[in-house]
Amino acid sequence: MIHFSCDRCKRVLDADETRYLVRVEVTMPLEPLDGDDPEDDRDHLAEIHNMLERLSDEEAASLSEDAGRLLRFDLCRECYKKFIQFPVGREPAEQFGFSEN
Repeated sequence: MIHFSCDRCKRVLDADETRYLVRVEVTMPLEPLDGDDPEDDRDHLAEIHNMLERLSDEEAASLSEDAGRLLRFDLCRECYKKFIQFPVGREPAEQFGFSEN
């Protein structure tokens, strides 16, 4: 039998208890270069291949780490409520109101 526990508070979840699955995908967006023309006839795959060939093993490992990760967490109801309120783990900064002088 599979047992689940909350990844935040470590409490063991009963089989009939509601469990929330949170998936977080962390990626590094790849922005197009300013000079790239979408109609360009360059062989992009060959260029990527050449760049990867020039990388050292250490640089290649670092590149794969920077590419992104998919994280998965099981949460109990209480931890889910806290996560939904503050998904990045902290309360938002207090906003100051300035008078119009």
